[in-house]
Amino acid sequence: MQPETPQPGRSFKQKLALKSSLAKETLAEFLGTFIMIVLGCGSVAQAVLSRGHFGGIVTINVGFAMAVAMAIYVTGGVSGGHINPAVSFAMCLFGRMKWIKFPFYVAAQFLGAFMGAATLFGIYYDGLMSFAGGQLLTVGENATAHIFATYPASYLSLANAFADQSWK
Repeated sequence: MQPETPQPGRSFKQKLALKSSLAKETLAEFLGTFIMIVLGCGSVAQAVLSRGHFGGIVTINVGFAMAVAMAIYVTGGVSGGHINPAVSFAMCLFGRMKWIKFPFYVAAQFLGAFMGAATLFGIYYDGLMSFAGGQLLTVGENATAHIFATYPASYLSLANAFADQSWK
């Protein structure tokens, strides 16, 4: 009888590797959206919280462009780099992606955006609190909510506000 030789175990990398392509694509969309929000909204936060001293409209535009490019570069080879539910919906609508994947992509994108915003809030927490004396405002010269979202101007009617937010 031969003595048993120990079978070589799987490496740590092999243990961590995802087998499911849907899981890989979902994780890629989460990561891509996370990257886009942290870097893109981070450029907005830098400009707003420095009151324009360390950034402005150009740095915001360049920052968001680089954020989108980085996110697509990271996720493009795995999931197509949608990083936006509207893109995923269009891909399904035109038959370039199966509808069964759509809810997974949207959920990953939503969670990635939420976690990106939460991370950014954590990073800039002290700056946000000192900017307006500990208040988080949506209107006024010390408003910081527009770092994380877009809002219609206060003078817009309901119909124009809907159109403004629908076609951005």
